Amino acid sequence: MIAVKFMMVFLVSVTASLGNSMLKAGASRGSNGGDEKPLLLIQLPRTFLRPAILAGVAVYGISQFVWINVLRVVDLSLAYPLQIGLNFALIMLIARWYFHEPLTPVKLAGIVLIFVGIMAVAVG
Repeated sequence: MIAVKFMMVFLVSVTASLGNSMLKAGASRGSNGGDEKPLLLIQLPRTFLRPAILAGVAVYGISQFVWINVLRVVDLSLAYPLQIGLNFALIMLIARWYFHEPLTPVKLAGIVLIFVGIMAVAVG
């Protein structure tokens, strides 16, 4: 049963990370990696209707459905840190692979420290 609970948390993290990455891709479309200016209110409808944005909202919505189910069976004090830690790691990998963001030794060390903290919470 523990493996099933972990897989549920992992599924939340994967879908949330993919959804957020799709939102990033849709938000920065055509701007060579990101637009430095905030959206104007008049741009919102056209931006929101981009396929990557719509897909990101849908995938992120799926993650929230799974998350609600996780909360039914896993202690919040364990599920939340684990999910957030996995999100950090997955987003960092996606950002490196898809958005070509740097993956530095300091970032990797930070992820290791996050998981050390999660383990401390899990056993404490």
